[in-house]
Amino acid sequence: LRTFSPPFLIAFHSGTRSFFSLTMRAAMSTWAAVLAGTAPEQIHLALGMTEDTMSVAWVTPDDTAGNVEFGEAEAGNLSSVEVGDSRAFTLDANRTWYTHMAIMKNLQPNTKYSYRVGGKGGYSQVYNFTNRRQGTPYRHVIFGDMGSACAFSICEACTGDSEICNATTCAGKKNGLILEAEEADIMTHVGDFGYDLDSNGGTTGDNFMRNIEQLAAKVPYMVSHGNHEDTHEKLAHYIERFRSQPSNAEPPLFNSKNGKTTNSLYFSWDYGLVHYVSMSTELWSLVGDLEVNVFSFLKWLKKDLARAQENRKNVPWIVVHGHRSIYCSCDADCGIPAWWIRLEMEPILMEFGVDFFINGHEHNYERSYPMHKGKSNKSTKNPTAPMYVVTGAAGSHEMHEPFNRKQPSWSAFRSNSFGYSRFFVYNSTHLHWQQVQTDPTQFPESEYGRVIDDAWIIQENHGPFSEDKAPQGEACPTEAHCPNRSHDHWLPLLDIGADSYGPGVELIQQFRQQNGDMAYAGRLALLQKWARENLAPSAAWKDGGLEWEDVREDGSSDGVGITELV
Repeated sequence: LRTFSPPFLIAFHSGTRSFFSLTMRAAMSTWAAVLAGTAPEQIHLALGMTEDTMSVAWVTPDDTAGNVEFGEAEAGNLSSVEVGDSRAFTLDANRTWYTHMAIMKNLQPNTKYSYRVGGKGGYSQVYNFTNRRQGTPYRHVIFGDMGSACAFSICEACTGDSEICNATTCAGKKNGLILEAEEADIMTHVGDFGYDLDSNGGTTGDNFMRNIEQLAAKVPYMVSHGNHEDTHEKLAHYIERFRSQPSNAEPPLFNSKNGKTTNSLYFSWDYGLVHYVSMSTELWSLVGDLEVNVFSFLKWLKKDLARAQENRKNVPWIVVHGHRSIYCSCDADCGIPAWWIRLEMEPILMEFGVDFFINGHEHNYERSYPMHKGKSNKSTKNPTAPMYVVTGAAGSHEMHEPFNRKQPSWSAFRSNSFGYSRFFVYNSTHLHWQQVQTDPTQFPESEYGRVIDDAWIIQENHGPFSEDKAPQGEACPTEAHCPNRSHDHWLPLLDIGADSYGPGVELIQQFRQQNGDMAYAGRLALLQKWARENLAPSAAWKDGGLEWEDVREDGSSDGVGITELV
């Protein structure tokens, strides 16, 4: 990355797309209305406990009894009905609202269904989904840390000025997660929702759930718990809003401040050729209670992965996802906090041959080579240890996260532009991984939706990893071995602490303490203005030595064939 010195001013420039909401979110001029009327909203799907079921959840402002009407789309009718439940949420100031859940049953695989939810208070629009599509490649989308404002990965029309980025906002847009919702088999959000679900009396949570309805009403929206869902109120919002997840946890129920319901702090499911485990890394931060805690989780996890190992012939790939990192390289999060979780999790991931651990928390993207105890192997053919992926860059008001540590040898690619991850499962041996850039703050619209990281993973020997065959060396001992694999677009252009070397969060905090929030907001706004004006796709972009991203040499976008990937 070439470092620029844009002409930053102290004054706030009101002529740019405003990111002033970063420091003055309460002053946002555009808010969605609080729950009104009786019609259902915030509709989202989740996989059922069995392959012939699908859960659907929604919200109403009163305790109106509801149901789901559904039927095969080709038949053109909604002839089946399942009655939904109702639970009051009482923790928001000055309001009570209700979550509902119903389970569509006796679904056929590879079949498109139409459905709507509601009751006496009115019905939703009709949505469609395909139950358990058959035929490879299966398309899985995964991302973390997406707010209601700055949800840039939903579509290119989302902004930092408003918490509203719903179907009306994204009408006519054809990139981002709204595109994936038309093609993906499953979406997984690895923690940190809305920023925060309980903010502004819970209306921020309402806005977030309205925003994702255009995705989650069409594709199963699976989740794991993040640190922005940690406090009693935030955790209750998470538990209640996502109680439709197919939890097989032990114990099965969790008692939040709003009452006892589904334990969605850890659970697992199969989709196609992948066994997923959702876990809360916040259990290491003492979230939970005497019954649901890190000890109950680890006991359950070993039993779950043992069952998955026995079923490897049918479901060969295993993905474990949570929120905080086990390995990363951006800042202090990658030190003791990561080590604390790694101490207990890494041996388990090795023992049961887990292919990927995927998390968010860091607002950037980083993919590792196969790795064990910090040692790595550059080959992605028949890995002998798990691969670790950070994908926490879907977009939030906390913006990008700089890399303030030297890139380690095990890191295959890292970038702090906004984006989401996806992978295509072709069969039991071949998986195609990609990172999609969705960053309107530093790149022109023509760059929205571009694949910036591309890799094939070939695993012909699914099963436990052994210590004696684990990587023992360094995938990238020098930069010459692996050039152009780190892309930090944020801190150098922000021009904060240019002569310092330390965690970016600390540098930003120091700047704000010394200069005030107004100065920081102005710095952000002018950065966006300068970037949009100066970083057009001109000759300087690619021919003049400025290359913001590249496609990895172990990928296929540069024309490298599968047999040449190692």
